Amino acid sequence: MGRLVLTGFADEAAIGLKEQVQALRTAGLSHVELRMVDGISVADFDHAMAQQVHQTLEAARIEVSCLGSPIGKISVLDPIGPHLDVMKRLCQTAHQLETDRIRVFSFFIPQGKDPADYRGKVIDQLGRLLELAESEGCVLLHENERDIYGDIPDRCLDLHRTFGTRLRGILDPANYLLVDADPWQAMQSLEPWIDYLHVKDVRRSDQRIVPAGAGDGSLAALMRVMRNKPGDRFLSVEPHLTHFSGRDQLEKDSSQTREDDGDYTYPDGLTAFLTAVNACRTLSETIEAEATS
Repeated sequence: MGRLVLTGFADEAAIGLKEQVQALRTAGLSHVELRMVDGISVADFDHAMAQQVHQTLEAARIEVSCLGSPIGKISVLDPIGPHLDVMKRLCQTAHQLETDRIRVFSFFIPQGKDPADYRGKVIDQLGRLLELAESEGCVLLHENERDIYGDIPDRCLDLHRTFGTRLRGILDPANYLLVDADPWQAMQSLEPWIDYLHVKDVRRSDQRIVPAGAGDGSLAALMRVMRNKPGDRFLSVEPHLTHFSGRDQLEKDSSQTREDDGDYTYPDGLTAFLTAVNACRTLSETIEAEATS
């Protein structure tokens, strides 16, 4: 058995790096999934910025669990050349930040079109990204996301079977629920490839994003699977409980879910982040206790 290690997207708590570090410390986290700093995507870091971020995190004794990159969040019809340039830079940033993990997606499919018609192009382009990452000593982890080729379990399974152990997986239960797929069934078929869990929950009845355990994401069951894997396994808290700065850049349509009315509302990003971390920790500590009793 392994160990569950909490990490998370601190850019949902604050924009600036200093404030993100403080949020991580307050939450008791020693790792971060780095996505944006000062409104700048990790994919756009130059050498100097990556070095500055590394020095700040190192001084705070915070490690980077993964780069939360936007690679693959483009139309499958867009040219891949510029994206390969971004991947090259991301690999260099990963080395500076002392991680080899980079989160990726499998391209947006044109609205109303059959994803099967674009499978060949998806495989070709994802394969080119994998080859580049491998040549740079980095590992790509594919995340399921609405409207991309790999948004449902069957197509994620197709990608992983096609690329074998070369392409690892991130399972996001909320994203599956938002496309009416079952996260637990997804884990059962994709488990050999899943190395990393995004902790984001959704209530099926109204598709509202809620803290871990308050929705229908089967998060306790998913965490038990992760706990039974060998080695350390990251649970990455991705709250999405407020409309934080930069969210519109991350989601194709962030208006589909609302966090500003009804239950589970929070006055600011920091409060929402701490609430989400605490909910995740409560579940993970229960599972750790089960495993050691």
